[in-house]
Amino acid sequence: MKSLLGALVWVMAGAAVASPVEWVDIQLPPRTHAEWVTNDAVVNGLPTRLQHFVSELTPREVFDFFEREWARRSVGAPRRVDTGGWMALSTLAGGLQVAVQVREHPEGRGCEGLISWGHVQGLRRDLAPTWLPRFSDHRIAQSMASTDGPVRSERVTLVSRAPFEVQVRRWRDHWQRQGWRATFDRESPADAATGRSWLASFERPPQSVDVVISWQPQAQRGVATINLLAPATAALTR
Repeated sequence: MKSLLGALVWVMAGAAVASPVEWVDIQLPPRTHAEWVTNDAVVNGLPTRLQHFVSELTPREVFDFFEREWARRSVGAPRRVDTGGWMALSTLAGGLQVAVQVREHPEGRGCEGLISWGHVQGLRRDLAPTWLPRFSDHRIAQSMASTDGPVRSERVTLVSRAPFEVQVRRWRDHWQRQGWRATFDRESPADAATGRSWLASFERPPQSVDVVISWQPQAQRGVATINLLAPATAALTR
């Protein structure tokens, strides 16, 4: 499922809006079953819904079905992109960008894919959550928020060329200065081929945060993933 989610990130660019979102229903092809991955997420700032589907039809039959259906829409002609074994199609529906990606099923029968809805009106460009510290040499590569039952998650991926030791010290010091208690802190040995990494967890009930920094020696950069968890009814705060 993670590979499917990663394949759909190209659809999501922009930032969240405060107004309520009016989602549209998408008709499925025959002999196709869909289930929600999430109906309450924010990907790179966009209020987002994702459905995973499996079908007895071939990828081409599913793709042709959506292409015919969406060609009838009065706003925005379908846009097609084929890459890496995926057939992808997107269109506009009111203030939403709707996209479908489909590929052959890994088990060799039928196909599978994702349908996404992204609210694209009233965009702003700041993808940083309010709780995220601002380091001048860090660039946000991806931001995602979702709710799973009673837990709200905000996950941010950042890239920096600051030395590995500097990045580790920054993030560790930040959480501890804010009164978070370390519950896990481990650094892997340096390796010329695979680089090095740091994994840590901090908590300040009812919130907790997991931090992973991976140093990529070939690219001479670090990739930091920050995942903050809190009760769904609580605000995520610094």
